Amino acid sequence: MTLAGLRLWADEEKRIQTCLIAALQELIEQVVVKPEDEEIIVSGKLRPLVVIHSRENRLDWTLHPEASIFADETSAKPSGHPDFQFSRRDTEGNQIDYDVECKLVRINRQGKSWDYCEYYVTGGVVDRFVEGKYCRNLPSGTMIGYVQEGKPSKLLSEINKKVKAAGISVIRKAGKWQNQGVTYLTQRLHRKKTPKDFRLTHLWADLR
Repeated sequence: MTLAGLRLWADEEKRIQTCLIAALQELIEQVVVKPEDEEIIVSGKLRPLVVIHSRENRLDWTLHPEASIFADETSAKPSGHPDFQFSRRDTEGNQIDYDVECKLVRINRQGKSWDYCEYYVTGGVVDRFVEGKYCRNLPSGTMIGYVQEGKPSKLLSEINKKVKAAGISVIRKAGKWQNQGVTYLTQRLHRKKTPKDFRLTHLWADLR
């Protein structure tokens, strides 16, 4: 039986997310993220903090930032690059990869016509998780949202409009908005690949 099939999986995922939340909270408190920072810049500032908190929490997973994944074993080119990938072996020696996707959460950026809310859904939720590209053979995964500007409730409303247009279930906030903190949100997805029933956690870090 693989790790994904064990009751232990929920505890393992919680440990990973605890490290991510601690790293995000420290990033917020450092006040080093600028409003004009692109996603890759923010992730670069987050990376050493994830390393530190993974070590301090004795996380039994190896961390691979900007990992490469392939559609199958013989594919010549990667089909994706998870921003953060946590890997380990299950009880049968199979490799388990837990993938984390990061996206900016904002309405717009001066001088650009890029729709960040649209991309959060199409380039994040749908392409990485609904399509089954990330967290294969796992029943759940995580997206990190870097909130750079705007009111979080309005941002969630705009993103959920895109979610509904894509024909998938809405993202729901769990608890209160955490100003200058990390807000926990959840989403139930029906994936195209096994396992079809999938729970996606969204961790939104208030970097405004």
